Amino acid sequence: MSLIFYRIGHALYRAGIPGLPRMFTILGQIAFGSYIPAECDIGSNCKVAYGGSGLIIHPRAKIGNNCLLSPGVVIGGRGGHRAVPVLGNDVQIYPGAKVLGPITIGNRVIVGANAVVVEDVKDDVMMIAGKATRLERAEQ
Repeated sequence: MSLIFYRIGHALYRAGIPGLPRMFTILGQIAFGSYIPAECDIGSNCKVAYGGSGLIIHPRAKIGNNCLLSPGVVIGGRGGHRAVPVLGNDVQIYPGAKVLGPITIGNRVIVGANAVVVEDVKDDVMMIAGKATRLERAEQ
């Protein structure tokens, strides 16, 4: 539901309408306890679990299509760096995980609960407690 506030605010932001995008960001914060600013770029068909409770996304972050963001996730900056995370498509980030700094997360990546990711992650990898494991995909 918090993504609805984001989508409306983002459309207003892209249309260049001042003030209203910020209002939708604040409404999302009040209603869901999440900070999803209108300025960030979130792809289509993304989902936030449990309404996005505790979710924080940096205004300059870019998130691909078909992503899942769980409660308590932070996608943000890191001191001394201007750049922020860019997430590929089909990324799943589980509760409490932090994705920080000038990094790129590849496609079809799973970030486990409470993981802290501060380095680039290639496609088809599962990050659990700072260790990368290659995901094996079943042949179709």
